[in-house]
Amino acid sequence: MTVRRAILGTLIALTLLAFPAQFLIDSSAENMACVCIILTSSLAVFLYVGWTRALELQPISTFAVLGFCAITQFGAIFVQTLAWTPVSKSLYAPLSTFATLALYLLIALLTHAAYRFVFCSKPARTGFFRGLLGKAGLYQTPSCGALWFMGGLGLITFFLARHEGPVAKFFMAFNFLAWTPFLIPVYLREVGDSYCNASRNRLFLGLYIMVIGFLGIALNMRGIMFVGALTVALLFLLAGMRGRARVTRRSLIALGALLTGLLVFSGPISDLTTSMVIARQWRGKLSPIEMIKTTYGIMQRPALIAAVRAESAASARYAAYDEYYIANPVLARFVTTKYHDNMLHFAAAMTDSDKAMLADISVKFMWSAIPGPLLDALHIGIDKEVLNGSVGDYLRYFGGAKRPGGHVVGSIFAHGIALFGPLFPFIYAALCLGLFGMMDLLTVRSESGAATVSALGMLQIWTYFSSGIVYDGLQGPFHFFVRNFWQAVLIYALAFALARMVVRPKQSSVREPNLPPVRQFT
Repeated sequence: MTVRRAILGTLIALTLLAFPAQFLIDSSAENMACVCIILTSSLAVFLYVGWTRALELQPISTFAVLGFCAITQFGAIFVQTLAWTPVSKSLYAPLSTFATLALYLLIALLTHAAYRFVFCSKPARTGFFRGLLGKAGLYQTPSCGALWFMGGLGLITFFLARHEGPVAKFFMAFNFLAWTPFLIPVYLREVGDSYCNASRNRLFLGLYIMVIGFLGIALNMRGIMFVGALTVALLFLLAGMRGRARVTRRSLIALGALLTGLLVFSGPISDLTTSMVIARQWRGKLSPIEMIKTTYGIMQRPALIAAVRAESAASARYAAYDEYYIANPVLARFVTTKYHDNMLHFAAAMTDSDKAMLADISVKFMWSAIPGPLLDALHIGIDKEVLNGSVGDYLRYFGGAKRPGGHVVGSIFAHGIALFGPLFPFIYAALCLGLFGMMDLLTVRSESGAATVSALGMLQIWTYFSSGIVYDGLQGPFHFFVRNFWQAVLIYALAFALARMVVRPKQSSVREPNLPPVRQFT
């Protein structure tokens, strides 16, 4: 059996097994209707990925569709079944929520199929944008030294982006470079031992992971600690789902050891994340060393951690705004069903005047993609400082909850439905077409159409998987088209150019020009 078939078979089997399990958990008509919707939409995506060449030809955009399914549908039924909890529990309108998400997942799936067969008919054609990115060096294989240099550069920017203000926001845009060393295992797998000294760099990578962990605790930023590992995990998942290698005993043992390790350390990791939440009240007030000591001290008080969790669960369940759905605080970050449920609930309660005010504030959020000095120079009349919140805050406010604030997570579907009603499915399909095309610019296709993924595409894989076509508002795709994509391209190109000037390959190592220019990830 191939790894690809094993992964897809496992996903399908888990989805099918969830049906009888959910029947035993809660056999109510509402819960079982939700399960049927989830089964149908999830199986449609898995079969599309398994029966077509989508992952081979358009890996990034296909992975974005798979991510949409994972974080809203499959993730909900898988995690809730493991917790022996109904998928419909703690949702305002579970049937409507899952049906809406399934509808837009189906639209994304059909749009992707049309995009593949209509807009990707000439895979080897360079085109203007691909030519531009090629000249910027995005399709070259970075040397091991270049990855370490860019990683160090990204690591430094976390310190420079600690405080608020335009300077901090500028350096925050460079943060993603910190994950470049995590691409070394991927290149070792693809290029082989000629890429670098494998044992030495694995040792350095282990030390780098420890530095990342301490940095995350010192700055009280949980995301720092997990994004690198998630990036590597998703890249190897993508490789397994695209490859034709057969499942071996060694790979099964390695997978079993990994799962065992995750199970063993899931408790301490959960305690650590909760301790960091408790210590957040001192962020910016204590030095990094003091923050590490404070967080460690909180971890030594399990009663305090348990009390904070119980209080958070109770307040989440009974507060005016409820985000409680997944009990595990770590897994809750990877299942976004509840956020869409919240926003769809508030959007349904809006009046016509509420929607008019939402439309006005939405235009301002669109303009916020443009840098403040340029807005002032153009005399647009939009003050970005006034938009001190998220679209989710305004969806909640116009839907009848408290005033804007808190930066709650929104939903592109609730936002679009509130503004455009029955026209939004067509608008969303058009947005997906543009998003697919932009994301796949970070891949290189050969004459046969088989695609490889650039280093920048690998660095963005978690972002595209988790929110590639599922933003927290309509401003998300607009910001991606106008600023975020090109900003990441420019930053990576500049950092890579600087790395090539500073880091020179040794005579005994593989010279960068000899590395395969487009063999990024197969």
